Amino acid sequence: MSPHRTRLADIGRYATIAVVLAIFSIAVAPPVEAGTRQAIRSISVIGTRFEVTTGDGHIVPQDDLVGAILTLGDGKDRMPLRIDAVEADPRNPDGAIMLYTMSSRDAATGEWRNICEPDIEGRRMGFPLAGTWTQDGRHLPSDTTFSITCTGGAQAKCARFGYRPWEKLPDGTPLWDHHQACTRMIRADYCGDGVGHTRNGTPIVIYDRNGIQQDEAAPGMAFEAAWGTDGALCVSRTRIPDVLTMEGLAAICPVVRQMPQAAACESHAGALILNRSIEP
Repeated sequence: MSPHRTRLADIGRYATIAVVLAIFSIAVAPPVEAGTRQAIRSISVIGTRFEVTTGDGHIVPQDDLVGAILTLGDGKDRMPLRIDAVEADPRNPDGAIMLYTMSSRDAATGEWRNICEPDIEGRRMGFPLAGTWTQDGRHLPSDTTFSITCTGGAQAKCARFGYRPWEKLPDGTPLWDHHQACTRMIRADYCGDGVGHTRNGTPIVIYDRNGIQQDEAAPGMAFEAAWGTDGALCVSRTRIPDVLTMEGLAAICPVVRQMPQAAACESHAGALILNRSIEP
């Protein structure tokens, strides 16, 4: 990863477990103390962490979740999810983001297999995020369901970049919309219809007007687009012309403004996220 690792995002697969998951039970309760086990009162998702509360009101330490098997489902099908490892995200030293190595049981062989593909750094980890995701890429809030995103996916990347949908800006503005806009940008989802127009490994520079990510343009990078929750607000040039040209963009989503003058697009008043990409 380059020195701009918090800003240059190598685009990985859209790594979100498709099924909307709700915790039905914890099949293997983690020990609170060596040699003892306690009944589980509740299991919830707080930020990016599984929070397990015992019958006497104690919250189980994250390290003690290793080996726990959660029974998850979407109301019809249920699946076991085993937590194999837990660590604080090294990119977020404030400890707000936890990373989990998670496995599910192969129905045919009975073997446990990691649910995540490797990200650009070779990490195969992920975390839960409250809410559900629609086919067109919209993040919908929910107090009872969550999705699991892997570190190679847009949802996880945006949270790790600082656009944490459960947090707020100093003025009280929720970061939910910034996270949504970031996922559109990561995938070059110009039309806001859930269809990406990029390739794995394509570097981009991410920045915003709130100082979460600052503009430190790398050599060869030029302004691409300004982003909102429903996709691009305006586009100065497409990320990869071989994937989608400006003419092609006009054909598939004519409502997206094309503004070749980068300064005009970059100053768009409604932009939540802005980005640069490699100039051909």
